[in-house]
Amino acid sequence: MENLFDFEGGSVAYGTSAVSPDLKDELVTSLTSFIRVYSQRMAHLQRASESFTLTAARLREMQRNISENKPLRSLLSVFGGMVGAACGGVTGGAGGALGAVGAATCARFCGHINAVSATVGFVGSVLGGTVGGVFSGTVGGAICAAAKGTGSPVDGVAGDVAWFTIGCATGGAIGGTFGGTVGAAGGAVGGGFGGLYAARFAVYLVGYFCESKEQKTESLKMNVMQKSGDFSEAIKPLVEELKTVQTISDKMASREVVHGVAAQTARTLTCVTRMETTISDCQRTTDLPQFVSSFEEAARQSQKITEEVEETKTEVDTLLVSLRKH
Repeated sequence: MENLFDFEGGSVAYGTSAVSPDLKDELVTSLTSFIRVYSQRMAHLQRASESFTLTAARLREMQRNISENKPLRSLLSVFGGMVGAACGGVTGGAGGALGAVGAATCARFCGHINAVSATVGFVGSVLGGTVGGVFSGTVGGAICAAAKGTGSPVDGVAGDVAWFTIGCATGGAIGGTFGGTVGAAGGAVGGGFGGLYAARFAVYLVGYFCESKEQKTESLKMNVMQKSGDFSEAIKPLVEELKTVQTISDKMASREVVHGVAAQTARTLTCVTRMETTISDCQRTTDLPQFVSSFEEAARQSQKITEEVEETKTEVDTLLVSLRKH
């Protein structure tokens, strides 16, 4: 959204300099221009704010339906767990075998292992890798798939570390129990990578089957951002007028009569800047609940801006009457 808010401050610096007649006329002209733009744009601004609020309510309802869809979460969790278990078992077993070969080879070169120990270690590695992959894949697949399907995906790096660690610990423990040192090493390798890739594969499959829902969500997000753009276009001319009023009011700070308009203008512009920041947060986030929360806040701020503009109009009317009398 275009940056409309290159103005200074929310506070007015009151000076003591004399005010020239030209400056007073300039302020009258600026205030009159604001009144003219207000009469042209206020109805549009109010409609844009109402549309903004209605869209936020629709977005919240959609997000609530997704979050409260317990059967969907359960189904996705079971599906992800099954996929994770299968993928984790295969990947973990293969990884355990490779890990066992590597560990046994190293131990053999060092003269610390014989053929029987290597065989036992190999079996323990495969078993540990399979069990570790199944366990970590089941847990990771279930959690990640359910989270992905409800629009709140697990953080990629944190999830990868968690599933790898669980797989390593489980695979290493099982492999070490049945295969000694070689079994522990191979089981840890197999379990870690088995759990990691199993969780990723489960998320991939769920994302594939949920593609249509994600497309609908993205479409709604685009519509939502369009509403924010409509409000921005509606408020832009008024913001430009308010910036001019503020600049002139600051130059006339020694006149107490302008203090009310100056303070009210600063409040209005501050509200607009705050809303711009919130919209920027909406654009950056990929988490649906956070997006909805930010957009609801932006909708509330749009209502607040509309109220502040109306209050500014009242202050401007009062100031114009006073300036024209003196």
